[in-house]
Amino acid sequence: MKTLVFSLKKSRAGKKSFKRITFSDVRYFLKRYGITVLFSSVLLFGLASGSVYAQSSDSGFIASLDFLFTTNLDARLAQNPAGTFCACFASDFIFLFSAFLLGLSPWGAFIMPFLLMFKGFGTGITAGYLFYVHQFAGIGFYLLILLPGTFLFCAALIRFCSNAFVFSKDMISTVFGKYPQSVSMRERTLAFASRFTASLIVTFLAALTDAALWTLLAGVFEF
Repeated sequence: MKTLVFSLKKSRAGKKSFKRITFSDVRYFLKRYGITVLFSSVLLFGLASGSVYAQSSDSGFIASLDFLFTTNLDARLAQNPAGTFCACFASDFIFLFSAFLLGLSPWGAFIMPFLLMFKGFGTGITAGYLFYVHQFAGIGFYLLILLPGTFLFCAALIRFCSNAFVFSKDMISTVFGKYPQSVSMRERTLAFASRFTASLIVTFLAALTDAALWTLLAGVFEF
């Protein structure tokens, strides 16, 4: 009997100790991570749109996007590891550097979502094209070879675009604001450049991952 009473008290105490999510918690989460969640949703929307578009798009148009996205498998498979690394790093660097330039401009905050949508759209075209043309072999190729590096870079790009968006908004406040900022623009610029360097390192690792997977596993698939 004592054991039963003790168990009931313990279960009631456990229920009381459970913390419910309040409106303040949601507001804090949105304030801190809202831009990241929004940009992730924009990129996923672009990815879904690109996957659908790839099924009815022209093959010549898809091949023309190979400089920014992996859409020409024959050309990529013919490259050596160094060429694969340079191709992957160059395409990722264009998006990252574009986000950096947009962050340095007051109007960049309005263009940032379109940059992420275009990245998602191109990534979706690659995935959709592989599935549409090569079926399950294309899915395996994408999951094993393309997805790891793509996911790593997209995560870094979303994070950096969130920082660039905030920095661009700060520039608007500095240019058109009536009150002085608590932190100097020079310190903010140095912090922003530091985040760009960190994202550039992640981009380098993503391209290195792509090159390694292409070299080790691409020969397994026959298209």
